[in-house]
Amino acid sequence: MSDKKPGALINALVGIFFQALINAGFGIFMLVLAADEADHGREVPGIMYALAYLSVVIGIVLAVCGVLLVRRVEWARIPVAALEVIGMISGLVALVSGAPAGMVNIALGLVVLVSLFKADTSAWLSPRPF
Repeated sequence: MSDKKPGALINALVGIFFQALINAGFGIFMLVLAADEADHGREVPGIMYALAYLSVVIGIVLAVCGVLLVRRVEWARIPVAALEVIGMISGLVALVSGAPAGMVNIALGLVVLVSLFKADTSAWLSPRPF
């Protein structure tokens, strides 16, 4: 098998790292907003902290899995697939609630999932004999 990464895997990695950056950045932004609110004596709902930390953790998990995929660790597809499905469900809920931005979650999740499980990506990630 060639050492050249398949195009589908590169597409998936771009989507994964983009989502990692957006999730971590958004989580940090929410934490900064919560700290600003607390500094001004306003009460910050606990759910805001929970969602902020969850977003940072999701970003970190996606980034780590992206690096593992570059290093040909096949099982790293599983946590990415789980997070993509959750993101797609979130996008569907947003879409049904009237937020057309939910289409972005659905489309990006679909692109990453399809790209990660294409035959050439699977062949490149599969363990190779020494």
